[in-house]
Amino acid sequence: MVKYCIEKYPMGSWKGQRSPGRFMDGWLYKNLELYASKIKEDMTFLGIIYSSTLEVGTGKSVLATQIGEAWTEIINKKYKLKIPYNLNNVVWRPKELIERAFKVPKHSFILLDEWQDSTYWSELGMTLRQFFRKCRQLNLFIMCIIPNWFQLPLSYAVSRSIFAIDVRFNDKLDRGFFAFYNFPAKRALYVIGKRTHNYYAAKPSFMGRFPDGYGVEEAIYRKKKLEDMMKYEEEMPIKLTKQQIEYQLNLKRFNKYMKIHPKASRKEVAELFEVTEHTISQWKSGGVKVLFGIRDNYMNKLTINKVNDEKVVDEEKLERLEKEREKEDSPI
Repeated sequence: MVKYCIEKYPMGSWKGQRSPGRFMDGWLYKNLELYASKIKEDMTFLGIIYSSTLEVGTGKSVLATQIGEAWTEIINKKYKLKIPYNLNNVVWRPKELIERAFKVPKHSFILLDEWQDSTYWSELGMTLRQFFRKCRQLNLFIMCIIPNWFQLPLSYAVSRSIFAIDVRFNDKLDRGFFAFYNFPAKRALYVIGKRTHNYYAAKPSFMGRFPDGYGVEEAIYRKKKLEDMMKYEEEMPIKLTKQQIEYQLNLKRFNKYMKIHPKASRKEVAELFEVTEHTISQWKSGGVKVLFGIRDNYMNKLTINKVNDEKVVDEEKLERLEKEREKEDSPI
């Protein structure tokens, strides 16, 4: 672990603080230093954060905003700049990303925080395409928080992004854990794991922990996010399809029926509601069980290195699978 933002967080910044500054995983910090050393070479970086355990509540925004403040400090020290970092570096809708990119100084960090509705993926894909066409010369470090790694279009998951971070719970549902996938590792994860959404199809470059605490003012951050959510709901009220309404009504009738007839067989109930027995099983269980797990730490922790010293997957096989995924991917 390394300490950063010593002056920003003097003693007394939070309860139980033992020394000035905030901790960050050492290998994560080294990767940020690597990007900072290359961004002057007409580079723009894209990083992706997602969660393989639950899509919400794992701490993705916490880690992303910490990365933003660490990045800004590294850039300012390295190039003797005074780039600010605050809530102006955070946007909640894909369409705001390009607009904000032209308002912040060169080499700034911009976070596109998680935002999702029925048009999320098409708008995200279109925005990223426009961004890389218009904004590469701005030399920015962009991070996108997304709900599902395998729904990201292949071109951004494999070719455009420099790394991916899986923010996850441990097996006791504790927050503060992540797995970092460098360039070749995230490619292997996406290409091999996409078909079955297998988040353990490839080994992460390294695993680490991060402390609690947003890198921007939390109260204002939460307020702005809530305001944006309420504004969106006013602009785009949720409209259920006829099929969704019928499904919800059937589910309510099912729950009522099972209270009166708790011993009814699955086959009998399936015939009554005109659905499959598998659907009845899902209704009974209330959802799919989520499996949690943490893998061991791995070698070769910098972005430009290979996944590990051993050959994780045959390159010819990986290229063949990648071509198959390209055919499966619907264009956005």
